[in-house]
Amino acid sequence: MMFSTKKRPRKEAWKTLQSELDEREKLEEENAVKHKKLDKLKARVCIDEEPSPEARHAYLDFEIGRRMGRDPLLTRGRLIVELFDDIMPRTVETFVDLLNSDNEPTYRGSQVSKIYPGFHLVAGDRDLRMEGVSSHTRENVYSRVEQEANWSLPHLNPGVLSLRDLRSSRFQITFRKAEELDGWHAVFGKVVYGFDLLKVLSEQGNTNGELKQPVAITTGGAIPAGTHPRDYLKKLEQPEDPEAHGYNKKVMRYSSTYRHTGLIGH
Repeated sequence: MMFSTKKRPRKEAWKTLQSELDEREKLEEENAVKHKKLDKLKARVCIDEEPSPEARHAYLDFEIGRRMGRDPLLTRGRLIVELFDDIMPRTVETFVDLLNSDNEPTYRGSQVSKIYPGFHLVAGDRDLRMEGVSSHTRENVYSRVEQEANWSLPHLNPGVLSLRDLRSSRFQITFRKAEELDGWHAVFGKVVYGFDLLKVLSEQGNTNGELKQPVAITTGGAIPAGTHPRDYLKKLEQPEDPEAHGYNKKVMRYSSTYRHTGLIGH
């Protein structure tokens, strides 16, 4: 049997090739648009050199420490956040309402429940209240998050705000880039001022997320539209170091023969 190496002519082969080229070109255009949108989303969560007064902003006041004694050693500070109301309008509106309200449901008096140093904290736990604030049964305040959430928004930088889950009022703030949270938690804002407080907050937990001392949101609220967020800046208030004045120094303990036996309290 004889075989020929000569290719047989294929009728309308150029049409098939042209169709494949058109499909590839269309796919490349769609990918370009997709990457452009993704770049815009990444830019939203980047740290801005100068926040825009036209964006939606709010502030949260935190208190670190126990209210015990005449002069309790408390640290107080403020975070100013930008909220993405063009992406998650219902969530942002509910978040601001919880900050503004003095009555339930409210974030005022709620405890930070978890702090993972160098990773993130979990705040807005309304089942845990700061000392002197009553606690009641609470309902889920966020609704239709799945319908409006953009799961492509990444946890690209420190200070990114996202919802902890869809069944409670808890939210989280990152201390670093946290790609492991992407696609699992809906991002709705970012910190623009208060990174010194964010650093102090990161130091208040251990690797298991347990807090060294209580941390609570004392108050908060919306910043009026058109007002620059720096007008609401508040200096970080920290207690003086007692050891700097000679207090709480470790005292050596000796036996009757003046032999060193250790440190008091150790």
